[in-house]
Amino acid sequence: MLRNMTRAPLAASAASSEVFSAAADARQAEEVALPSSAQMRRMSASRLLVMHVASALAQWPALPDAAESAANTDTIPPEAVHQLRIATRRLRALIDIYSPWLKPRWQRQLVAELRWLGHSMGPVRDADVLTTETLPALRLEYPDVDWIAVDAHLSKVRSDARAQAATALTSERQRALHALLRDAFGVHGDGTADARAAKALRRPSRTPGKRPRALAKHAHNVLRERYIGLFPDCRQLAMLDTEQLHALRVKIKKARYSAEALTPWLRKSVRSPYHETLRTAQTLLGHINDAAVAQRALEDMPISAKHRETLTGRLDAIIVNATSRAAHVLCQLPDAHRLERGMRKA
Repeated sequence: MLRNMTRAPLAASAASSEVFSAAADARQAEEVALPSSAQMRRMSASRLLVMHVASALAQWPALPDAAESAANTDTIPPEAVHQLRIATRRLRALIDIYSPWLKPRWQRQLVAELRWLGHSMGPVRDADVLTTETLPALRLEYPDVDWIAVDAHLSKVRSDARAQAATALTSERQRALHALLRDAFGVHGDGTADARAAKALRRPSRTPGKRPRALAKHAHNVLRERYIGLFPDCRQLAMLDTEQLHALRVKIKKARYSAEALTPWLRKSVRSPYHETLRTAQTLLGHINDAAVAQRALEDMPISAKHRETLTGRLDAIIVNATSRAAHVLCQLPDAHRLERGMRKA
């Protein structure tokens, strides 16, 4: 039963993500066609960066203004929130990876605003997962819990989270951020990008270099740094608490997004298993975080202490199970020598 409880929410989450991701990928393919890996390796960092940003901005959904959403917090569909979360994560990863080619002032401002937007969507995502995945799995095993009271409590929590997200997503600050990103990276209204019009790019003399060789060297350094950053935590998951596991998940996300953005410099023999290992580990650690969020939410729910203790204990068991599976997955990471051999030159 525990094994099924661990897998069911993951399967539902993966299926939902695949649907939304497929839709986003289809729009991206239509609006911004990225060059081949071989062409990317011959491009300058500035040109490649603005093309990647244009691709990420193509996923930025059309959002209503504050007046349109004032009467109804459900005017922003979950798909739009999901797409925007993907876009903000990609943009933050790109800004982090290509930071040597960006003006520090622009970089700080963009990172701060993207972090604000991402955090504004966090509570609604947690509330949705809690309501539709984590607790329904527990409901099947513990029908005696006062789920009517739980549902009423979650309805209020979810409504408040949606209102908070709607306020941020329909605000002038969100629209200003979208415009700021376009100006920063020279992205035009039709989705095309021009590095010469990008205001956030440094002058070539202040960067590691404009030649493809400089970008290749930087790509190798980033890939190595993100890989090394996973250790030793990924080898001792059983010793980590939920906060430390969340911190490791953040490192895994950074390694994954870096590897995806720098795909042209990874050979397929290493790239595919590396991406898949990181993706699976991130999913499992995300499920652990969802269980921890559920444990914190149980503290405020109107149920008996006995039922709260029982549900908390079951969530502990799910965390232990998922941690064990994540440890097994991370043992499949390539060793440092294989990763090094799998890096391409410019």
